[in-house]
Amino acid sequence: MDISQLATSVLQQQRSMPGLVADGIRLAILRGQFAPGQVLRQEELAKQFGLSRAPIREALRQLEAEGLIVSYPHRGTVVAKFSPEEIEEVFLIRIILEATALRLSVPKMTDSDFRKLESILDQTDNDPNPAHSSELNWAFHESLIAPAGLPRMLNIIRMLHNHAFRYHLVGFLASDFKRKSQNGHRQILEACRCRNEEAAVAGLHLHLSEAGNSIVASLRQARNETLTPPERITSA
Repeated sequence: MDISQLATSVLQQQRSMPGLVADGIRLAILRGQFAPGQVLRQEELAKQFGLSRAPIREALRQLEAEGLIVSYPHRGTVVAKFSPEEIEEVFLIRIILEATALRLSVPKMTDSDFRKLESILDQTDNDPNPAHSSELNWAFHESLIAPAGLPRMLNIIRMLHNHAFRYHLVGFLASDFKRKSQNGHRQILEACRCRNEEAAVAGLHLHLSEAGNSIVASLRQARNETLTPPERITSA
């Protein structure tokens, strides 16, 4: 898979070389350019980025620590596969962490935050590309909890989101998924505007539960297993 254009883009940013390489590979994984189970060969990546193998190795170590890739003896590095059960766990943890962050974020939100969130929703409405919708989905969630001022928690939530990101693409390809997701986002935003922390948290809980259940059910269906009951993901 040719990611040379993506590599060129990230290398123009002002960051450490391994960090830039990790950004590029991460984005390729999240967008599905590297499929689950695909082998990532250091020599090929080095050629794509126009670098030696040293920064590639360091970038792969970073991505392995994030759980996006796995290294096997005598097999190399492969893009991680996630089972329905693992994705289910990801959403359970996200519900707990994001609900906590949102509760602390709501009192600190400003008019500028509300305008930014509304703008993201408008962009999502007008963008037909499922990959872009998935990325904008995270932009909304990130902007929703950023005012809480909890950078470590935000990083953890971002990593959890990345585990399930590629599976969000499956959801956004479904005709009704995007509409339901946007409705959920707007209900959460309205509760935040009203400074109603309980309603905002309840809306977030329902939104993540429905999204998680939909993705898990799709994965189980693909694996020819019984669909997850809609009420399965309920912890908050």
